[in-house]
Amino acid sequence: MQLTYILALLFAMVVAIFALLNAQPVTVDFIFNEFQISLALVILVSAFAGAVILGFLGIFRQVKESFKSREMNARIKKLEEQLNEMVDKNTKAELRLAEAEAGIMERDSRIKELEGILAELENGEIKE
Repeated sequence: MQLTYILALLFAMVVAIFALLNAQPVTVDFIFNEFQISLALVILVSAFAGAVILGFLGIFRQVKESFKSREMNARIKKLEEQLNEMVDKNTKAELRLAEAEAGIMERDSRIKELEGILAELENGEIKE
């Protein structure tokens, strides 16, 4: 940032020196009027007008980037909300899956228990 200001100051000094070295009068034809003015003044006014135009373009760019930044921040917030919803859904699904797996394991152990009882009954019937 400071480098930009230093370079701008150096450029302004070069333009000023150039303008002072070219101080002879010139005729300027401006729309409906023609007049004589110092070339140094023409150079300085032109450089100033260019700086003002460049400043307005910079401001326009900053405003445009500000709007884009707001839009992106809103989009990020919306995507974060969607992500949180998906995480919540995923957590709920994992809990239901864990409950289902626990139920299946409980049923499997009950089936094995009943199979053991059935085997004992079959063994008991075969012995009699």
